Amino acid sequence: MSAYIKQLQREATSGSPAKLPLQQQFMEWYRSLPEVARNRPFSMVEFEQALGTQGKYISPVLLELGWQRKRRWSSHGQYHRYWVPPQLGH
Repeated sequence: MSAYIKQLQREATSGSPAKLPLQQQFMEWYRSLPEVARNRPFSMVEFEQALGTQGKYISPVLLELGWQRKRRWSSHGQYHRYWVPPQLGH
């Protein structure tokens, strides 16, 4: 336990900026995209790469912000899951 406390103390004094909450990280990333790139469906892989975390943490943020989960079915019975921004979800 003391090793963990020492690690926390080192991180606190290292001067590295604290990570922003995931919702704020997402909003900053999304706003930084050109408008043309924002108004389209997104795959979860894009979000995971941009935010450096797993989809299970990103999904609740997207739902809270009004994004919609959609699926495109193929003739083979497979589907592609994607996310649609609030303004395109209608």
